[in-house]
Amino acid sequence: MGNIFHKIYIWYENYVGHRQYPPKVAESVSPIDSDFHTDKIKRYGDIMRNTELLLEERAKAASYIGLLAYTGGVSTSVSASEYIEDMIDILVMPDTSRKARIAVVKGLCGICYINYRNQNEAKELHLTDTLLAILDEDEDEDEEITSDDHDIIIVKFWVCYLMTVVCCNNIPYLKLFQNSGGQMLENRLESLCRMEWFGWPTNYAEVMLLLMGYHTVSLDD
Repeated sequence: MGNIFHKIYIWYENYVGHRQYPPKVAESVSPIDSDFHTDKIKRYGDIMRNTELLLEERAKAASYIGLLAYTGGVSTSVSASEYIEDMIDILVMPDTSRKARIAVVKGLCGICYINYRNQNEAKELHLTDTLLAILDEDEDEDEEITSDDHDIIIVKFWVCYLMTVVCCNNIPYLKLFQNSGGQMLENRLESLCRMEWFGWPTNYAEVMLLLMGYHTVSLDD
C-alpha cells in the first residue's frame, strides 16, 4: 500500500523539492532541524486556511501536508492532524473542482496512513459520509466522455485508496462503511473495479470489495 506514496515522494523530490514552494514557503529550513517537517506543515497549513487564495492553491497545500505527514513519521502526522477538518471542509464545498478534490484526498491519505488516531479523528469529522457522497456522484451523461468525467473517475479512484488507508487494521471503519454505504457502496465499488486502473499498483476498488467481504476477488500480484 505504501508503493503509491513512494512514487509520489520520488516525483516530489525530483520535480518539487525546494524549488517550487509558494513564496511564503520558499524560505530555507535546515534539513537537520528536528522540526523540519512540522515547520513546513505549519506553513502549508497557513496557506490552506487562507480563504483569500484560490481553492486550487489551498488544495495543493493540503496535498503537501499529507506528503510531509507521510514522510515525516508518526509524530509529524500527529501535528498534521489539526488540518483534517479543514481538508474535509474543502472537499464538501460546492465550488471545489474535481482536481482540487484529488489533491485534498491525497493529503488525507498521507495524514491517515498507518495512523489509528488520525483515522479515528477523520471518522469523527464524518469523513465516511463525505467519501460515500463522492462515490455516489454520477458522471455527466453526455454522449462522449469528457475530461470532467475522467476527473471524477480519478477522484473516485483516490477515494477508494483513502478508504483502504483508513480501514487498514481498523475494523470499526470497515463496519461503518458497510452500514452507511449499503448496496450503493457495493454497486459503486463493483463498477469502479471493472475500470482500467492503469498506473496504479493495484485496483483499490477490488481491495475494498475484498476487505468488506462483499465477494471473493482475485487481486493481481
